Amino acid sequence: MHVLIIEDNDTLATNIGEYLEQQGDEPDFASDGSVGLRLCEAHHYDAVVLDLHLPKIDGIALCRRLREEIHKTTPVLMLTARDTVDDRIQGFEAGADDYLTKPFSLRELYLRLQAIVRRRADALNQLRAADLCMDIDQRLVHCNSARLELAPISFQILELLMRAHPGVVTRAEIEHVIWNDEPPESEAALRGHIHRLRHLLGVPGGRSVIRTVHGVGYQLTANPV
Repeated sequence: MHVLIIEDNDTLATNIGEYLEQQGDEPDFASDGSVGLRLCEAHHYDAVVLDLHLPKIDGIALCRRLREEIHKTTPVLMLTARDTVDDRIQGFEAGADDYLTKPFSLRELYLRLQAIVRRRADALNQLRAADLCMDIDQRLVHCNSARLELAPISFQILELLMRAHPGVVTRAEIEHVIWNDEPPESEAALRGHIHRLRHLLGVPGGRSVIRTVHGVGYQLTANPV
């Protein structure tokens, strides 16, 4: 798992990160809510460990912005030193997937992370956006009930766009999924894949359901452009 730890207690953040590394996972770190939000916007994470009380942007506000502004569905495990009903309700209303009270066992934290990632993955096996329906397990895509034949890379790009809908997927995110840590030197390769996918998803009049967000990336839209 690629996990973002947003925690202003350096000792606790380090302990969590070292435990995740021991399990073979990859942690990233942010010590305040502002940096954490920027990292969430710029990268794809399998899960976020989010402290409730943070400098600059608190955990509740960050989680709400994560869901409502940048439209990320990344599973969130919220941490707090207080175990009150109001705290838990606020966290869940903001979009948190689970809640853990300090102090806690690192083993329990890890099991809870695995559980929320698994639940989110199960919920996302069927994607719907605009007029598209995707079955992740069967590798099938339908548009207005008509089946589309997609090459593996086109399928990966469309899956990213559908998961983020109506949000924007950055070029960096798409390049990471396709080429991992070795993206091509030219942006022409990615543009070529987007062009082919646009052609497959074309609608009458030559319009496309994929919109270019200049300087950022691409967005799936319900209103062809």
